[in-house]
This record gives sequence, C-alpha cells and structure tokens, in this order.
Amino acid sequence: MNRSIVILSVLALAACHKPATAEVAAAKDKAVALPPVKVQTGEVTVQMMPKYLTLTGSVFADRNADIAANVSGRVTNTYVERGMPVKAGQVLAVVDSRAAGFQVAAAVAQSQAAQTQVALAKQDCERADTLYAQGAIATAEHDRLKAQCTAQLYNANAAQANADLANKSASDTIIRAPFDGIIGERFINVGEYVQPPTRVASLFAVNPVRMSLSVPEPAVSLVKEGQELMLEVSAYPDRRFPATVRFVSPALRQNTRDLIIEASAKNDDLALKPGMFATAKLAVGEEEQPTVPVEAIRSDDTVRRMFLARQGSAFEVIVRTGEKKDGRVAVLEPLSAGEKVIVSPPPGLHDGSTITQ
Repeated sequence: MNRSIVILSVLALAACHKPATAEVAAAKDKAVALPPVKVQTGEVTVQMMPKYLTLTGSVFADRNADIAANVSGRVTNTYVERGMPVKAGQVLAVVDSRAAGFQVAAAVAQSQAAQTQVALAKQDCERADTLYAQGAIATAEHDRLKAQCTAQLYNANAAQANADLANKSASDTIIRAPFDGIIGERFINVGEYVQPPTRVASLFAVNPVRMSLSVPEPAVSLVKEGQELMLEVSAYPDRRFPATVRFVSPALRQNTRDLIIEASAKNDDLALKPGMFATAKLAVGEEEQPTVPVEAIRSDDTVRRMFLARQGSAFEVIVRTGEKKDGRVAVLEPLSAGEKVIVSPPPGLHDGSTITQ
C-alpha cells in the first residue's frame, strides 16, 4: 500500500511541473520570434587622450572672518541677515553710542586743559631760560623748570591720545563690514549687550574661492604654480570649474607624506560653496586609450553601460570611462580597435537582442 502512495505522489509532481515546462518553452519560442532591432554602429578606435592626475580636497572661502564688536554696549540696530551680500564699509549693526559720546567729551576737555598747561609751561620755560642767561637763577632751579615743561608736554600728548581713543571707541559703535562678501550668520540681536570680543557676524568672500588639495609624494614633481586645473563637485556632476594653482607648500606633511597646494577658481554664480568636497584633475600629458563615440555610453546614476555588436547580437558591458575629446570618450576597459559598438542604443535594446544595421 505504501508503494502505491509513492507512485501516486510522483505522478502528481510530474503533472505540476509539466505546465511550467510548457510555459518556458513557449517563452523561448516567443523570444525567438521577436524581430531584430535596427541599430547604428561605430568603431572602437585607439587614440591619444589627455592623462590627468586626480587630486582631492575641500573648497573654502577666499577670505572669511568672524567680525568682532570691538566695543562695549547695548545693540540698538542690526541691518543684515544670513545670506545677505554686503560691501566693504557697509553697516552691519549699531551699538548704543551715548556712553561713548560722554567719554569723547570728557577726553576732549582733558586734552584741551592739557594743551593750556603746555602753553603756560612753555612761557615758564622761556622765562627760566632768560633768567638763567642773566644769572638770576641757579642751574638746579633752571633744570627743575625745564623738567616741568617737558612733563606738561608729555601730559598733553597723553591727554590727546586718550581723546583719540575715545573718538575711535565712538566710531566703533557703528560696526561695518571689513570686506565685500556674504553674511554666513548673524550672532547678535537688538537689546543684547556686547563686549569687544563678542562675535557680531560671520562674513565670507566667495568669488573667487580657494581649494586646498592634497598631492601624494610620488606626484609632487608634477605640480607647480600657475598650472590649470578642472574642479568637479558632486552637486554638479556634469559641470567642471576651471581653476589655477596659486600656492604650493614648501614642505610635505610628516604624518601623511603629502603636499598641500591651493588653487583659485572664479565663482560668479556662487555655485561653489565653502566646505564642499571636490576633486581636481591636473593635465600631466597624453596616452593611447581605446575610445568610442560619446553617444554609445548609457549612464544610470554612477553605472555606465554600452553595447557591443557581435555576430548579429547586442552584448551589454559595464565600463569605466575616462576623458572626452572631439566627440569621443576613453574607455578604461580592454577593447580591440575596430570592434563594433552600438551608437545611441534604441529603447528596448537589451543584452542578447538580435540586431540589424
């Protein structure tokens, strides 16, 4: 009886698989029945292509500063917000100037009083010189009077310096931008009490921008001031930013054995932001590489594909691409010159498709 059950089970399994096998066969027949896809082909050619040294680094502002209040007092007005462009000398904020005005008045009064004392001291000195020449006073008395005149002059100079300092403090109550740039952050609000080291705002000059790049030790001899670079950032994958090497460090960093250089790039549209990670390509010559028409490459995010035309079928391959030149792009995979590639692959073309030209 057990043997009968086993035989029935085998027959049931065979019956279940039969339709599936029929469906696979039908699918194959259907695939074979698909008409060939008409394509246009081009050839792989080997030609001289630019060779680049790829460097990495960060973008930062040409100039940036956290602007200090440089004065004590209560903030009465603010005139900037984050992202606002400003010119050198433009007012950013104002601090209550009444106390500074009183200090200026007091310092000016003290300076004027000191100047009056100097005038009197000069008259005493002239009189002492006359009396000394006539033998009317002793040498010691003459020297004492002359020392008093000199001391009064020093006192007057000190009083004038105090007056100048008070005037500067009064002018510092109007806080201005030290250079053209864009406000990154405003740190104060109306009503706050600030002191000289208090941060008022951060200011960034971002046109041009700088880029700090790390050069590995074996490539140090390839870098020098004035060379042209092409910058790339992930925010704009299809765009390149020309830059120029401006500064080269005189020494390698001991821990990492690399050389730091700085490049400068125009940033008229402010696309480059300080803090961005970037790569830079430095031309160091040319080398022979297999190339295909640019239209043969299909990009899906970071993956690049193309189709080879082999024996009437499309053969899909994933490739790494290099530089572009004269409508062609270098392929960093081993390809033979003269091999056929499909240009502008039509929709629906896939690996194994039958093709015709």
